[in-house]
Amino acid sequence: MTAILHAMLGKGLGGLEQVFLDYQPILEGWAARRGGICAGVVRAGGAVAKAQAGRTPPLLSMPAHTDWDPLTLGAAGRIVRAVKPAIILSHGQRPARLFEKAAPKTTRLAICVHKPVFDIETTRTDYVCVGRHLAELAVKRGIPAQRVHFVPNAVKIPSMLAQPFAQAARPPRIVAAGRLHPKKGFDVLVAAAALLRDRGLAFEVEIAGEGDERGKLEGLIAEHGLVDRVRLVGWRDASAFLATGDVFAFPSYQEGFPLVLLEAMAVGLPVAASAIPGPDEMIVEGASGRLLPPGDAAALADALAGLIADPALSVAFGRKAREAVLADYGPDSLAKRLSAVVDEIANRA
Repeated sequence: MTAILHAMLGKGLGGLEQVFLDYQPILEGWAARRGGICAGVVRAGGAVAKAQAGRTPPLLSMPAHTDWDPLTLGAAGRIVRAVKPAIILSHGQRPARLFEKAAPKTTRLAICVHKPVFDIETTRTDYVCVGRHLAELAVKRGIPAQRVHFVPNAVKIPSMLAQPFAQAARPPRIVAAGRLHPKKGFDVLVAAAALLRDRGLAFEVEIAGEGDERGKLEGLIAEHGLVDRVRLVGWRDASAFLATGDVFAFPSYQEGFPLVLLEAMAVGLPVAASAIPGPDEMIVEGASGRLLPPGDAAALADALAGLIADPALSVAFGRKAREAVLADYGPDSLAKRLSAVVDEIANRA
């Protein structure tokens, strides 16, 4: 019997949390085929614990205060003793550090790497990287290549599609989504919106998400006189929200392999995104979207204006983007890739 412990201690409902939820049923199926179980572990009181309260099988929960907090360490130890996992797969550094302390030396460890900041352990840990650039970075930092795996994020096939520029009765709608955090670059989108307004373009912007940056962004929107043009609309169902847009803006400074960008592409939206590692693996400049320098409000404004000015080209971008996502980043692809990696970890002598 092979038991897996699958841990994620994030607070919210962002990309990291969604990847955990995507992995969980795949790992449950993998373990069940070998007569075992996959115990999913989440933060007590966190958004995932609340949203998945009625799930079968249920997720375990634990506190997540600090890496050395006695209550947190004690909970990690109790979970390890109860599950007796052969493999522990963690999303993020905190669960990885906690369960490394709690696990016997014979337990195989794996970390799902979502961003370029991660601990290095070269003897017993495998690194499951959501972006090819992250896998290359892990090898460059000294992780043996045989312990580094590329498993790109995936999205469910959306039940609805965007219809870019089909609603002539309203201004073109630019949509964006993500945690309201400085690295997401939403301040750049607000500045770009001011430039578009100064050019006399008709448009509206809706940004879905929540976070500590909300107050600052509200201040910038007011400062630029964009209250009637730019709205922060809180968390929304991703596909349903994105399908209301005409263009998707993704001005982030740093990413792993962003789910929300995949989701925008999957509903058929033309996108203007930062040319940074992650997005540049997903978008072909001038064929399935536009790539532009991060932090450059003028470049973002130019890209958005160009997409709005040429609806036929934008629709073609969206169609090409959707085809790419469905071909390479659907649920079946994720299940095959992740199962193959767990096979390799389990079978390593």
